[in-house]
Amino acid sequence: MFQADSVTVTVLVENWVDMLLPDVADHCVSRYGLIEHFDGRRVPPQAENGISMLVEATRGRHTTRVLFDAGLTGSVLAHNMKVLGVDAGAVDHLVISHGHPDHFGGVHTFLELAGRRVPVATHHDAELPRYAVMGDGRVSPVYNTAFTFGQIEASGGAPVLSRDPLDLGWGVWTTGEIPRNVPFEAAAPPFERGKPGLYQVSATGEVRRDEVMDEMGLIIDVKDEGLVVLTGCAHAGVVNTLHQARAIAGDKPIRAVLGGFHLGFPTTPAKNVELTAEAFRDLDVKTVVPMHCSGLRSHAHMSAALADRYVQPAVGSVFTWGAR
Repeated sequence: MFQADSVTVTVLVENWVDMLLPDVADHCVSRYGLIEHFDGRRVPPQAENGISMLVEATRGRHTTRVLFDAGLTGSVLAHNMKVLGVDAGAVDHLVISHGHPDHFGGVHTFLELAGRRVPVATHHDAELPRYAVMGDGRVSPVYNTAFTFGQIEASGGAPVLSRDPLDLGWGVWTTGEIPRNVPFEAAAPPFERGKPGLYQVSATGEVRRDEVMDEMGLIIDVKDEGLVVLTGCAHAGVVNTLHQARAIAGDKPIRAVLGGFHLGFPTTPAKNVELTAEAFRDLDVKTVVPMHCSGLRSHAHMSAALADRYVQPAVGSVFTWGAR
């Protein structure tokens, strides 16, 4: 398998903007910080409840550019791409981790900015209708109507649908569908009609609990560094995702994991934060960046229990691993 000589991951959309965060040499991260925010020639980036990261994997004189997720709104994605100097037309692939709006929301704006047909890799089930039923009886009907494969094609994208891992070049892979073997990351209880929760209508018309089986992550295999793993929301479990990364790329060190860890949801047991941190230590993950849906408990616990590994995220953070 090919490896990247180096990889750069730029955080384009995230829940936080923080101009006081310092660069962190040990974790190879530079910030869009105080100087940039106070520079009258610049415009500050924006935050929203979504996630998007640009991956640039280089081998020799060749670079492959992958946009992983597209945030909640096209306006914030477009704004931050302009602020951070990202050219949509230079992106080779767009990967949508799963069919929830905080991950696909900016897809049509991005495709318009790209100005050409861009492959959009996602899971076969990502466009299936989804409902949210709240505890007070409110219902959000088919909240993913903007993400159908026909609409992607109409906006200039080329849907690439696969349950299997996809090789995107220079050590970059999608995880494909992620096996769910870690006990504490087990799926939710079976569907009970009328109960609050997230639901999906299957391809055969069956109403079922939305297990988010379309969830995929991204893997970058970096020479002399190890695996850099990105997660969208980790509905499949962030530890399960790391195991899948090794199943695809081999039993290599895990240099970093960045993304949503699915630990901030009210229904997620509090103990899962500690169990996840313990798993990161057991797997010897060098850099841990909880983002998006990871929740305050994750930041509070991991910043203490994994103080030498934890990095606080923010829009404009740029991580670089490997020989440039």
